[in-house]
Amino acid sequence: MKNKKRDITFDIARSLCILWIVGVWHLKDYVCLDGVSEDIMRAGDVITTAVLGAFTFMSGFFLKRHKMRTVSDALLFYRKRLLRFWVLYFAASASIYLASIAGGSPWFASPLSFVLSLLGLSVFFPPLPSTFWYISMLMLFYLLTPLLLVPRKRAGKTMLYLTVEAAFAILWLAGVTEDQCMVFFPMYALGMLVSDRDVTKVKSRRWWVIVCVPALLILSLQMDHRHIALLCWQVLALPLLVVISDLLARNRIACAAGRKVSYASMNMYLFHRHVFLLSVLVLNADSLHNIREAVMPIWLAVLIVVPAITVFSYYLQKVYDRTLSKTLH
Repeated sequence: MKNKKRDITFDIARSLCILWIVGVWHLKDYVCLDGVSEDIMRAGDVITTAVLGAFTFMSGFFLKRHKMRTVSDALLFYRKRLLRFWVLYFAASASIYLASIAGGSPWFASPLSFVLSLLGLSVFFPPLPSTFWYISMLMLFYLLTPLLLVPRKRAGKTMLYLTVEAAFAILWLAGVTEDQCMVFFPMYALGMLVSDRDVTKVKSRRWWVIVCVPALLILSLQMDHRHIALLCWQVLALPLLVVISDLLARNRIACAAGRKVSYASMNMYLFHRHVFLLSVLVLNADSLHNIREAVMPIWLAVLIVVPAITVFSYYLQKVYDRTLSKTLH
């Protein structure tokens, strides 16, 4: 649903992020990439963490505008969030789970894992389901959001967010959860702390960002502690993404494409594996029971399948929003 106050910069940023996930990182699971070095794959993994961190930041950045003064405010927030994505999330996860069972390679470890994912509890019960773990983690963050929005002063917010992050760290150290919440919650909290004015300041210092940030990103790769390095990558890559998106926002074609792809981005994330798998199955009709091992030509994936995912996701969102609007009114 459209937000009139939405900065086109963030639409473009979201578009760049989803195109990395769908058109680059997850594409590798469906094409032959013989000869790609482990170093390149490790670099891709780090970039993907930064991209997911940017998605998480943007979620917090836009959700901070909700006011939480009463229990009714919190319940209204939950209702809006569930209507925004949960039906589509259920459709995506249920359909791929049933299809994967038919193919002999279940997407979720068990029916319980499937149910826990739908409830936003996957991080507490590994193994995490591929792709859908991220949406499940966001659901947990959404559950905490009314509490996170209670403090009005930045100092109070910061103390609360540090406490929540410490709790996630303790749960991970105790073996209760995976480390995803500990890795990505700081970006969600940062989104809630950063103001529109802060974003404007980053844009106005774009040449400093373009020159300095890549150097700092390279230095952060030398860190021995993985979690600190990943956090540094997420935080440092974010202003670079904002500056690049702001520069692209000066181009009318980039703006138009950014709005369309951003609008489709949630469904692109939820359903891209469905389209990839269906495409592979069409090309390899005899591979139903070994579908995850089958591949397609890279040119076909890039030129046909990824655009098809984008168009399908855009119109699915259109239909969903129209249906939701009629249902609520």
